[in-house]
Amino acid sequence: MKKIKRVLFVCLGNTARSPAAEYLARYHAERLQVDLSFDSCGFFNAFSYMQPESRMYLKSKGIKHSDFIPKVISPNLLEKQDLILTMERKHSNDIKHNFYNLRDIENKVFTLKEYNGETQDLDIIDPYYTSKDTYRKVLRNIEENIEKAIKRIIENNNL
Repeated sequence: MKKIKRVLFVCLGNTARSPAAEYLARYHAERLQVDLSFDSCGFFNAFSYMQPESRMYLKSKGIKHSDFIPKVISPNLLEKQDLILTMERKHSNDIKHNFYNLRDIENKVFTLKEYNGETQDLDIIDPYYTSKDTYRKVLRNIEENIEKAIKRIIENNNL
């Protein structure tokens, strides 16, 4: 696999999971002193802001996120990435199906858990309309997987 420098996180509406993943990844990459670029998007523009629970989670870790602006998936955004990590298998399949003509798309799209080597339970559920406790669990799950993914990227880039 080629060196990974640019990573895109994708969820349905780019307001809960993928923006949290983007900012958590920036935080952990900086902590691990690795030069990577992160972005996020969704399949549609659900809201013009990040969900309050995601903002609170990031704030509790001292992660600044006031510059967040939701984005909608596009060929141009996908083409610029070395790795595309989705929150659900459906997202990965939709990208591969709808953007099949993009160079190397089949080889750079994974669910976040799949990229980390998991083979079962590859989806990270959408916490929107769930309890605050479920929301926190989902965000902790995302953060754990982000840390694993960054370490895997570091290993890949050092080969």
